Amino acid sequence: MTSAPNPFDEVERLAKAPSPASEAPLAPGNLPKGHIPGLRSGGARANVEPPMRKPGTQKQPGSAAAAPRADVGSDSVPCTLDGVAGLTPERLADFLEDPKVTADGCLRDVLWSWDPRLARIMSKEHVQAVARRAEGHASRHDGKNGNHLLEMFTYLHAAGFHDFAHEELDLEDKDTVEAIRRAVDRFGAAPRTFDVTRSNGETMREALYAASVPGVRRHQIPLIKRVLATMDASPTHRESAGDSAWGGAAMAALTVGYLGVYSGNNDTDFQAAVVADPTYRAVLKGFSAYTHLKGTPNAWVVRDALNEYGRLGEIKELRDEVTASLGGLLTVATRDFGQGGEVWGKVVTWLNKFDLCKPHNVCKVDIERSLFPKTYTYDNGAIKVRTALDRATVDRLYYASKQVKAQFHRVVGTDRPLEGDTNADLNIVLYSSRSDYDVYHPLLTGMGTANGGIYIEDGATFYTFERRVPEESTLTLEELFRHEYTHYLNGRFAIPGFFGEGPWYQGDRTTALDEGTAEFFAGSTSADGIRIRKSLVQSVINDTADGKPRMTINQLLHAQYERDGFRFYSYAGTFFEYLWEERPALLKEMYSYARSNDVAGFDAWRKRLGNDRGLQQAYDAFLDKQTAKVKELYVPKTDVIDASRLNESSAAAVQSSFIASTGIKSECKSGGSPDRPRFVCTGRVSANLTNSGNSDLAFKDMSQTVDYFILERAKAGANNLAEMNCSFGKVDVLDNRRSVGTTNYACEGPLKH
Repeated sequence: MTSAPNPFDEVERLAKAPSPASEAPLAPGNLPKGHIPGLRSGGARANVEPPMRKPGTQKQPGSAAAAPRADVGSDSVPCTLDGVAGLTPERLADFLEDPKVTADGCLRDVLWSWDPRLARIMSKEHVQAVARRAEGHASRHDGKNGNHLLEMFTYLHAAGFHDFAHEELDLEDKDTVEAIRRAVDRFGAAPRTFDVTRSNGETMREALYAASVPGVRRHQIPLIKRVLATMDASPTHRESAGDSAWGGAAMAALTVGYLGVYSGNNDTDFQAAVVADPTYRAVLKGFSAYTHLKGTPNAWVVRDALNEYGRLGEIKELRDEVTASLGGLLTVATRDFGQGGEVWGKVVTWLNKFDLCKPHNVCKVDIERSLFPKTYTYDNGAIKVRTALDRATVDRLYYASKQVKAQFHRVVGTDRPLEGDTNADLNIVLYSSRSDYDVYHPLLTGMGTANGGIYIEDGATFYTFERRVPEESTLTLEELFRHEYTHYLNGRFAIPGFFGEGPWYQGDRTTALDEGTAEFFAGSTSADGIRIRKSLVQSVINDTADGKPRMTINQLLHAQYERDGFRFYSYAGTFFEYLWEERPALLKEMYSYARSNDVAGFDAWRKRLGNDRGLQQAYDAFLDKQTAKVKELYVPKTDVIDASRLNESSAAAVQSSFIASTGIKSECKSGGSPDRPRFVCTGRVSANLTNSGNSDLAFKDMSQTVDYFILERAKAGANNLAEMNCSFGKVDVLDNRRSVGTTNYACEGPLKH
């Protein structure tokens, strides 16, 4: 089976930070604000789905087997989008009834990734026909999905999900709303619906998501209360309270409530119904006493239920009632669920939102002071890290960034920022643990945590956390940091405009460049080039484990976040590694188009490489070679010499040692921050060229020259030089000596303090 990508290995990217006004506490499951959720599942983290960059993203189909075929009248219809796109409304309902068509099977691939063909089978007429069929079957529901209500409500859920984002659909007319309402109502009232079976929990989840569309939500409060009651401590609910499928149903119930209260949806009918129903409010508030859920797969329901209770305070008529309760809820949350825990965090979030935090000493400024007591600065403030972690941990990340930066500038050929770039400084906020990130990051920023961190390009701010590997992430903190630091470098030195804005980000133009080079440069070393990482090749192996073909060069260079999810990261990363090893001039050409703002040239480059059969064969052979030795491949881990053990404390002393050990002229100057001083040695270096007319070989020859004649020889000098990283610029071929190239170099390292 193909291993699904770990969302905690990937960092979410934003062009700009959310405005303070938008920092309302997160929705259940970290939903995009006001959106109907997409593909969901139950389980211990039922509120988490992979943090794809755009609504509708899902992993690529994982099975190479042929799609099942449904019997629709006298026809055999394949369970594919092509197969169902021409079905009439009644025949679509027939199709969904077929036992071979399942919600967790072929429908996952048919329904959830947007395609214009979906508009043909998600018309008003199709939705009404399926809703009527579900209504007709509901009274005969057996609690075991014998009549395929799960598949019908999954379809209705998917239709509502896509209706939110696509003008081609319009499902808010009276007849469609009424058809969905009647189907959900009849299912909720059926005698076997609340039997504690997995299929019942899953079907209820999908029915409530189907009912989360405008016009239907306001009728669901009685059903929401009944579903949430399945989490209580009564003997009749002991089984459902610990069942993850029914936890998924509870998540859906909370989501309907969220969508009704969310101000951007302007659902005044739902809000009026909430104001008129004190028992609904009491059900949510009552979760503060649900200590019996601790340690169960549904422990998170307490957190999210109290979060939704706090949200009711955004309804004007309920503000006083809710805010008067928050102090008491904080006391209970602290006592029964622990200070700093997730339940505590949601109550504190609302106390901050309503400006009631001071009496309880839980204001954001107090929390930040406690969470991030240390601020480490590097390069005269160009890098600032706020954290509670020790200096040695942060130093390793800083030294890793120097390796990445040096190799990056070698490839790009310059260390001059793009004209107009404003991100001279990088700000890093580093949480001490995954749990701290989960609790406090939404509270402090209003941003979600179903990710490995968040990088905001405008202002160059990176949030992430220390992690346990492999329990919480496949990647170490250092690997993740190296990837994200490359995004910073790409934004500052290579790709014009902020992430997601302007022509370079239209149509996923630079998606492969951005993510692929981040994966590639994460393997940077000081004197051993850029090594291919074990995790990249293992990801390719996992992706093809069930017989699925590899992505081609053309596919990876035209990858899309929404269509391809995380799949293309490893292919793009290994492809750029191949180019660096065998065809570096092509890699440098790519960056030249970006830096010169030549969109047409870049598009032509992608097309040319994507259609090059010889290049494809060479890349495939490269992957074959790497997969054969995957266990031997590189896992980045930067070793650092303690600054107090360095030999030299002045740039002048380093310069003397540099020249003596390498025999190369150099001028060294001091810099850096007072507590982490640095030196930079610059000059020119020459290399014998294998073939002066071959730009691939010229780059390789110069790289080898710098690595050996500077970095390797420098090891005989002061140990400061062992921590040095060197970049170089454009290689110039001397006119009078065609076999020799020369370039400027810059080598940077630490000074003793």
